[in-house]
Amino acid sequence: TRREFLLGGLLIILYCQGVATPCTGQTSRRRAASYGCILSDEDTEQFMNEETDSRLYISGDEPMIPRSGDRDFDFALAHTLAKASSILEVFPGFAYYDDYDSENAYATPKVRLTNADGTVLFGQRLLRRLMRNPESPDISVAAVCAHEFGHILQFKRGLSRIVGAGQGTVKRIELQADFFAGYFAGRRKLERPEYPAAVFATTQYSMGDNMLNRPGHHGTHQERAAAIVKGFEVAHRQRRNLPEAIRI
Repeated sequence: TRREFLLGGLLIILYCQGVATPCTGQTSRRRAASYGCILSDEDTEQFMNEETDSRLYISGDEPMIPRSGDRDFDFALAHTLAKASSILEVFPGFAYYDDYDSENAYATPKVRLTNADGTVLFGQRLLRRLMRNPESPDISVAAVCAHEFGHILQFKRGLSRIVGAGQGTVKRIELQADFFAGYFAGRRKLERPEYPAAVFATTQYSMGDNMLNRPGHHGTHQERAAAIVKGFEVAHRQRRNLPEAIRI
């Protein structure tokens, strides 16, 4: 649609030059000091400096990963990002990076495109693992993207400071991002009744952890799935708009 076209024009795609080969400087990356999947400014620089090319996402027709070999997936993911931008009202950049040290995806408030709301960095190895899922692997990728877009929403609305205040871990921040991912899934289910939204819950369930006292604790398996379900219900059953969902 014209709306998706205009929203998509604000997304920038940054990707590593060689999908199958390590990036230059692979052995020199220090361990990120950031907790959770939010990068500090210092950590962001070392991740972004490994990217060697960029292109502007305009309509969804451009290939997201030049060497993916799956044009249908590239096309679907481009439109998913446009939908996430529209539903969550954020306009981040989107970058792939070589996650050779640990399969992961990150969000950061730093931008590489004027007027963008930050940047999402998606690990190429994480992508390959998710695409091996037996059930709706593309939706698993969408779930992670929506979670990271949820972090961008937190940056934009100042929510991280509110939900993270006084906490010894990043769990509340991460679960709120899961809630927003579930909200996105619920809105998509309203638009497309056949949309396999349950995959969002199973994906985030698989990424839970039991390191309850570590600063990077994201939430248990059950808590992460429950946050997705709650966001889904707010969108799909209660039909709440985004400002109402944020208040909830």
